[in-house]
Amino acid sequence: MAGSNGCSTAALLASTAPDRVERLLLAWPATAGDPTMDALARRGLTDRGAPPRSVDALLSGATLRGLSDAEIARLSMPVGVLPALPANPVHQRRTVEALRDLLPHAIELPGCPEPPRRDFAPHLEIFVEAVAAFAA
Repeated sequence: MAGSNGCSTAALLASTAPDRVERLLLAWPATAGDPTMDALARRGLTDRGAPPRSVDALLSGATLRGLSDAEIARLSMPVGVLPALPANPVHQRRTVEALRDLLPHAIELPGCPEPPRRDFAPHLEIFVEAVAAFAA
């Protein structure tokens, strides 16, 4: 299970070592390819000293940052996708839809706000139940 930009790392692991990943849950996947959000991320990475080549690699990808859609489409294990509710500029609904298009076997779990948000607490029980059911 991974959340936000961690979804890229988890999907990359799953694509390069599928024998090590039985199931993959992508919660609140961060949106790639949004010019405004990518510009903010690029500036933040550059300001922290990341080399331009690394920044380009990290921000590549049409659906998830750092992965091609072909890499995502090769994922054969069960995949769950948990959307951010409400959707926001960092976690856009179009990312969930793109993942579902690339992974027809993926299932969409009930969405909820991201845990750092104050409005997550009322969703905790449903979130835990959905994650547990997917993991079972």
